[in-house]
Amino acid sequence: MRDSRTKFSFLDILRILGGILFLNAFLSWWFTSTSTWGYRGKWLNTDYLKFRLFNANNPLNLTISELSLYNGTDKHLPIYLAIDGIVFDVSSSPKVYGPGGPYHELTGKDAARVYVTGCFNKKDEYTYDLRGLDETEAENDIQSWQQFFFDHDKYWYVGTVQHEPITSDPPAPCEHMKFPGMH
Repeated sequence: MRDSRTKFSFLDILRILGGILFLNAFLSWWFTSTSTWGYRGKWLNTDYLKFRLFNANNPLNLTISELSLYNGTDKHLPIYLAIDGIVFDVSSSPKVYGPGGPYHELTGKDAARVYVTGCFNKKDEYTYDLRGLDETEAENDIQSWQQFFFDHDKYWYVGTVQHEPITSDPPAPCEHMKFPGMH
């Protein structure tokens, strides 16, 4: 007498799973023109996955001079920017942060001050020197920008940069400097 229960082999299970994956990809492509239902975040970026796999538990700890190497001029290195000691990888937007991009001046350095003042036309504003700025405003603006990069689907945290002691005078306020309470 034959057993009336249907038995599935391992190959049958693989066929079913393969069919489900194919159907999912087909429907995703049909509705969103992507195989990932429109998701284009950092989890699809192979550089991010490599970083998470090999460096997630060992964030970088760079010096200012080491950070300066990651400004996009060397095609073999990622593009980093720092905001008040926190370093982010922005390599996925080379047209924005790479050479010739509108925000290239922000890369390879900690330009925390310019994120607070919004004064992009003065070279001495591209520094981590926050002296002379309203402390509350600076803290709020820096936290806001850091959160922007933490939450962004293309950029990710890679580590910290160690600031060198500041021995020069703080930059003079720029013409376009924001004042407390004005945004």
